[in-house]
Order: sequence, then structure tokens, then C-alpha cells
Amino acid sequence: MEIVCRKTNESLSTDKEWSVLDINRYLSVSQNPKREFQDWLDTIQFGLFITIEPTPSSPMKDDDMKQRIRKIDHQINKEFIGNRYSRFTNKMDRFWFLGFFEEGHRGRLTRHLHLLQYIPYHQMKVKGSKEFQRNMVKNQFQFLWSNNPYVTYSNDTRPVCPVHIQTISTKKDSVSVSRYSSKEIHRKRNYDQIFFSF
Repeated sequence: MEIVCRKTNESLSTDKEWSVLDINRYLSVSQNPKREFQDWLDTIQFGLFITIEPTPSSPMKDDDMKQRIRKIDHQINKEFIGNRYSRFTNKMDRFWFLGFFEEGHRGRLTRHLHLLQYIPYHQMKVKGSKEFQRNMVKNQFQFLWSNNPYVTYSNDTRPVCPVHIQTISTKKDSVSVSRYSSKEIHRKRNYDQIFFSF
């Protein structure tokens, strides 16, 4: 083991599939998780960019937002694909969300959530142009978000926090919003601020 640690260039492969464990148990020097993650995001054409912004008058905990998103994800899949979506092994055949929690900054003062939604146009029961399908999904998300009351753990009913939805029509726009949403992932403390809805 001592020889392997001294001669890492000779003993281990040089691809990006391994990490050197004796460098503080994280990534090797050549690996950059932010760049690689954003490169992967660039390959996906997202359909909606959603920002959920809890306010002091309508706060919401992170776990509650995640659970609410997962419930909406299930309802949207069931509405536009049907019950068979749960049997799909390829995640690109179903709707899903990728969420990024972010602390407040100049434009938004409170902690908020950016969501990217993938839309499988080829699986949807609703036919029409992609713009029409995106707007159907956008309206359904808005309806499900607004019409389900937010009930806290202590059974208090609170107003639902505001949501802002933008449709993404081009690959360039998809890359822009995915890069914007994932701008904070280079910090190790933000690794657990990312979640998938499936």
C-alpha cells in the first residue's frame, strides 16, 4: 500500500474514475465536480425552470418542499403519462425534477429553491407542439402547487409560498438556467443541497 501511495502515477489508472484516498478522502486534484456536473446538465434539455421562494409570511421547510415536489412529480407523471411511468427503467421516459437549494442573495433575500423539470415529450398522452405540452405541464404544476394546502408538522395550515415558473424553449436557455441553478455546487457544504425527485 505504501508503494501505491508513493507512485500513484505508475500504480493507478489516470482516468477520472478513481480518487486518491490519501488526499483528504475527497476528489483527486484533476477532478472538478462542478464542471463535470454542469457538463452533464448541458446534455439534458429541460422544459421548465421553477423558483420557489418562501417568505417570512409564508415560510416552508426544506424537507416539506422536497416532499411536496415529489408528490407533484408523481401527480404530473400520472396525469400526462399514466400509471405505467413507475415501471420505466430509463429516467428519460418520465418527468423528473432536479432541485438546488440556495441561500438568499441580492435578488432574493430568503433561502429558496431552483427546480429544473425534465419533460419527456415523446411519452406524453397530450399531443401537440412542444410549446403547448410545456404550457400544459406548467399550468398543471401551478395548479397542484397552489391548490394543495401547506400543513406543518403541528397541523397548522399556512399559505403556500410563491412560485415563479418559466418555460425553457431552446437548448441554449436550458444550459443557461442549469448553469445558473448549479452555480453553488463547488462548495462541499452545498453537496446535500441538491436533490432529484425520483
